[in-house]
Amino acid sequence: MKILSIALILLSTTCFASDYQPTAGASGAQMFREACAACHGDDGTGKFGLFFDLSTSTLLDAQMKEAIQQGGLMMPSFANIKGKELDVLVTYIRSLGRVIAIKQ
Repeated sequence: MKILSIALILLSTTCFASDYQPTAGASGAQMFREACAACHGDDGTGKFGLFFDLSTSTLLDAQMKEAIQQGGLMMPSFANIKGKELDVLVTYIRSLGRVIAIKQ
């Protein structure tokens, strides 16, 4: 029953657009905490399983930016994260993988 509830919650975000608006000049860590950590966890290793783990992402920067802005199967779109803020967020997400690797 718990798994079904989690699945329904996750599927309810499918094709959902987030109205999140980053503060001008926000740091990557701040944007990640505000927009991403709820599903991807504070350290990017995911809260709901393998598909939410960003620390091992093999996406190219352009692909990651597209996924952030357009969303995906279970990820809402964050079209308001763009320009410099998008670049800063992607750089921060990339840094999570290095931090996780060093901790191991």
